[in-house]
Amino acid sequence: MRNSVPDVRCFASRRFAALWAGMLLLAVCVSCRSISSGSAGPINQLHLLVTSVALNLDGKPGADGVGVRLYASRRGEAAALPITQGTLEILMFDGNVPLDDLSQHQPRHTWTYPAEKLKSQIQETSVGISYRFAALWGEDQPMRERVTVIARYTGPGGQPIYSAPSSVPTSVK
Repeated sequence: MRNSVPDVRCFASRRFAALWAGMLLLAVCVSCRSISSGSAGPINQLHLLVTSVALNLDGKPGADGVGVRLYASRRGEAAALPITQGTLEILMFDGNVPLDDLSQHQPRHTWTYPAEKLKSQIQETSVGISYRFAALWGEDQPMRERVTVIARYTGPGGQPIYSAPSSVPTSVK
């Protein structure tokens, strides 16, 4: 004769699975809504990735620039976001320049991208929107063996946001 009392373990595991699926669905819906509506607040973080060495892209002797990838995000959100307003700048400084000393140095070269001009730089990745650049310095060749690259975003509020600095050797190997 079978016991008419339901197996508690089976009931508990189904309940846990249903609860987990509901939480996952809720998390997906909330993150989709906050990304598409932009209601969770402004971009407040920049994540800058730079090639580990300068690049020679024209085939002539010597370095021409660096490769840059940038992600913009908000604290507390996992996905990188598109920049739809404001201006993004990539700043290149001669030598190693810490973020704290930035105001004491003049950039050797600045690349400026208003939000409407960034569309050609977009690449979707597994963590969200990124922006790719070949930052060629042209006539503003570095004067030292290293350059420091920093991203600066100025949104509608006017308060600039900086990435962490990245230092890159300028000699091509």
